[in-house]
Amino acid sequence: MKVISNFKKITPEEKKLYKILSELPVPDPKFKLNARQKKWWYWFGVEFLSTRKLSKVDLVHLQELAFWMDARAQAYKRVNSLGYDGLVQEYKSGATNITGHLSVIEKADRHISDISAHFGMSIKDRIKLKEKVDDDQPTLFDEFIKKRGVV
Repeated sequence: MKVISNFKKITPEEKKLYKILSELPVPDPKFKLNARQKKWWYWFGVEFLSTRKLSKVDLVHLQELAFWMDARAQAYKRVNSLGYDGLVQEYKSGATNITGHLSVIEKADRHISDISAHFGMSIKDRIKLKEKVDDDQPTLFDEFIKKRGVV
């Protein structure tokens, strides 16, 4: 199995907190990634490994990111080849609208942003991930259980 490692040592505390991947596995054939998408898998996978919070369950996020990044790159290539016509379509009536290529870019950007936030890839998201949670603060689930008289 081919793997890429981005860091050598995981602290014992991190091992307890997370089932962390220390090496990036090859994409599962069930993900059906094409060659371009596999390049994004490895590129982003190494970045996600650096967060030290990547688990096997997160590989589906990596698959999604590889798909949308590839779609985004293809749409940009098409828009760039068409120039302004790649952004705006004009109908016989004279009405205009954005093209499907631009819609793909916008949708891909939303997906990429959501997945990046999941892994704390922006400064804003990293700050959120590092925020301390008050362990004495009851959760909504705890309150629900108390009201049901289970505890």
